[in-house]
Amino acid sequence: MFLDELSGSEVVWDVGACVGTYACLIARRLSSGCVVAFEPDPTNRSRLSENLSANAPTERWRTSAVALFDTDGESVLQSEFVEAGGGHHYLSAHGEGLPIEVRRGDSVVASGYPAPDMLKIDVQGAELQVLRGLGGLLDGVNTIYVELHTEKSKRYGTTTDEIEAFLREEGYSLTHLGDPTNGRPGAYLVRAQR
Repeated sequence: MFLDELSGSEVVWDVGACVGTYACLIARRLSSGCVVAFEPDPTNRSRLSENLSANAPTERWRTSAVALFDTDGESVLQSEFVEAGGGHHYLSAHGEGLPIEVRRGDSVVASGYPAPDMLKIDVQGAELQVLRGLGGLLDGVNTIYVELHTEKSKRYGTTTDEIEAFLREEGYSLTHLGDPTNGRPGAYLVRAQR
């Protein structure tokens, strides 16, 4: 569904790109746009770059090591898994883990990245923080595909109901697309469209 909506000229942000499953498909579909793949985990980011290099011309993609959030600063990336493709990372102000940079989306654009036309977000519960950090950039985003995490959003003091309410307040109509096909409990997919 996501790929069918692409005209080929969009800037697509893949937030929580992991090893590039979506980013590769998007980059291959683009004729003049590009995908910006955000992945703070170095193991996943290395594989992400390899996969993008093998699947699309370099002018169709760009990667970033920052984790998008609602503040600019530093955090700690923790994970339940450390192998490439492990997508169970979360941010923590305390504890052991990998020190990383967190940035607001509008700060990323101010530093030279292209603003998004479409978004794919899979950030293990931090969806509301990512959306808030986009600020006025959301005005230019007509379509968002987001994986919402019922339990994991509690790590960030929010709920999936709050995330859905935020999207509606921003003028999006929501379509529930069901559960991920890989059988992960506590997650469901939503398409937000203006």
